[in-house]
Amino acid sequence: MAITPFEQQTDTPRYLAWLNTELAGIADSFRSESMVMPTRKLAETAVAIEQLARTAEQLQLIAAHAVEHQNVAVVGESDQRLSLGASDGDSSNGALNRTGCRDNAEYLRNTLRISKSDAKRRIRVSSQVLPTVQLNGQPLAPRLEHLGAAIARSEVSSQAATLISATMERVRPFASSKNLDEMEATLTRQAILSDVDVLRVLIQRWESLLNPDGSEPTEEVLRARQGVFLRGKRHGLRFMEISATDDQFEDLITVMYSATNPRARAGLSTAEAEKLGGVQKDSPTPGAGNAPEDELDRSTWAQQLLDGLVGACRIALASNKLSDAGGMRPQVLVTINYKDLVADAGRAGHAAFGGLISARSIRRIACDANVLPVVLGTEGQILDVGNPRRLFPPSLRKALTARDGGCAFPDCMMPSPWTEGHHIIPWSRGGPTTVDNGVLLCSRHHHLLHQEEWRIELKSRIPWFIPPRYIDPTQRPRQNHYHRDHHHPPPGHNPLLTS
Repeated sequence: MAITPFEQQTDTPRYLAWLNTELAGIADSFRSESMVMPTRKLAETAVAIEQLARTAEQLQLIAAHAVEHQNVAVVGESDQRLSLGASDGDSSNGALNRTGCRDNAEYLRNTLRISKSDAKRRIRVSSQVLPTVQLNGQPLAPRLEHLGAAIARSEVSSQAATLISATMERVRPFASSKNLDEMEATLTRQAILSDVDVLRVLIQRWESLLNPDGSEPTEEVLRARQGVFLRGKRHGLRFMEISATDDQFEDLITVMYSATNPRARAGLSTAEAEKLGGVQKDSPTPGAGNAPEDELDRSTWAQQLLDGLVGACRIALASNKLSDAGGMRPQVLVTINYKDLVADAGRAGHAAFGGLISARSIRRIACDANVLPVVLGTEGQILDVGNPRRLFPPSLRKALTARDGGCAFPDCMMPSPWTEGHHIIPWSRGGPTTVDNGVLLCSRHHHLLHQEEWRIELKSRIPWFIPPRYIDPTQRPRQNHYHRDHHHPPPGHNPLLTS
């Protein structure tokens, strides 16, 4: 079906749909011809395809810019044209949100099925490289005119435009107008002539040239760069990157340092050393046989810092100080099949924010976190929605604190406010939530116990820890003497047989 130029101008969506159909036909023929066509023709076709892709990326930016300008997320979709002067500041005279989207980035995400980050990128870049319309209907030149002109000619890819736009925003606070114009022109010319890898190198040179001494950034720059960036899941671990200001870093590092347990005896005062039995730095741990002390815990410094940060978050979740979310205080919500919960199965449950999470992880975090386990039947029906207060309520926490004083793991110095209640017999296996079935553990040692290599036994209602054979072949029980001096022999220990 042929489409006249008039129809192209008045019915753009219809024309683009026709064009997409034509391109799909070209793709079908090119798929079969590309493997045998002359290499010169193949190269020419590849260049033409790339040019077409850059034009399509320009259309994406134009669409995102127009959606943001007309504030479609608020005013909704309509057959009426935008009248002059009715811009994104109008918002339908305070009318209710007609799309249910919080902003235009979310609207683009839902409508185009793209990521929220890509939607934000399109809006951000388009605002820099495309002209806007003032309230009086007059066009306003784009902020980055050189880059905008290159994009209009389909000479610069969207990726290159994103790099240049972000760079210009970073250097704007400490560069003159002349330097900014020269930098934009140079980077745009480089993006036209070369690839993105070379462009990145040139960007670094320009930033070093304009800011050779690394001058103190302004509050505006700090605000633009700071944040927590979620980098996805790789090799079973969640990756995130934190960019914090000096005062934010001080708060974070203070919390994280709380978990860097000073295990070396040289760092203790005389009174503390005496309380631990006068053991010196290089001496074996009391009751440890021939095992060196550092085999009790092989956590790296980085792992200890993470334990401190996670421990602080768990304390916050267990308190009533966080703001409500949806009428409830923040809680960890995990959903899992009942059979997978009680068995050592490899199947996973589902967490509200983290997605798939293993049954072992759910059993571990459910020990004393503010967790709501939602247990499902064989057909997906809800069997039970747990009550978080059943897991070591304040009365039992006080009793455990009175007995253990802090983390009960041998030689751990973590105080009781930074510990979690652990079920000696797991609650998923019928273990009761009682003082005799509970013990205080810091986050690091809580994870260690859930690996099920260490065991806990009670003697006179006092917890003793049985190490694995690779640490102590005799598996002699151990106690924590830092918080409390219980003066009880280990289970099965006969003091008359001790040399």
